[in-house]
Amino acid sequence: MLQATALAVVAPTSAATAVRLDGGALVAFGCGRYVNRAVGVGLGDTPADEVVSALGNFYSSRGMAPSLEICPWTGTALLAALGADGYRLERFRNVYVHDLTEPPREPTVRIDTVDTSTSADHRRLLADDAAPDSEARQVSDEYCDASTQVIGTHDFVALVDDEPAACGSLTVVDGVGWLGGAATAVAHRGTGLQTALVRHRLRLAAELGCTFTAATALPDGQSARNLERLAFRLAYTQAVLTRPL
Repeated sequence: MLQATALAVVAPTSAATAVRLDGGALVAFGCGRYVNRAVGVGLGDTPADEVVSALGNFYSSRGMAPSLEICPWTGTALLAALGADGYRLERFRNVYVHDLTEPPREPTVRIDTVDTSTSADHRRLLADDAAPDSEARQVSDEYCDASTQVIGTHDFVALVDDEPAACGSLTVVDGVGWLGGAATAVAHRGTGLQTALVRHRLRLAAELGCTFTAATALPDGQSARNLERLAFRLAYTQAVLTRPL
């Protein structure tokens, strides 16, 4: 919700918004943007038919396919109601946790907090070198700018020969340090920069008093393998269900 609120300020034309529902939220960053699905719903006491109705009304009114993340503890009544309403499995995503009892060793590369001298490089890295005048770059830059406005967010760049070559973020929410915002320049992929950034953020999370850190990754992706090598444990696998328009 915090990211959607910040994005609405940074990019008013996105019409980004978030509305609380059933212990979670209906989130819309805007058509063609990163997050347009409900998160955290299905664990509250709202009747299943009301959740499904709210999902349909919220996203359909914005020209989007209604969508939500569910976890293994989602109630059977809601699952049945979603199936009856035409929701289909779209994809899976793993949620990993690290308990911080033994923070990792110091990273072996230079890592700086993003400031005015590195903000442009941070935006470029996060956009995966998309063309400056492209729609993809605009969407990424607006997301990046909004992220910096979210309370509890810390952005970092890893440098090679004094040049930013990779980035990552840490957002602290209710004692949990969420890792995100990871990207690496093509020329430096596979060189351990993301491992160094994860170690740096784990140490900072511990210093900030976090109970544990968490991160999400595609089950068969490089990010998942990096997290598993760094002693992150699989907490659960979430599924994204979507009802085609």
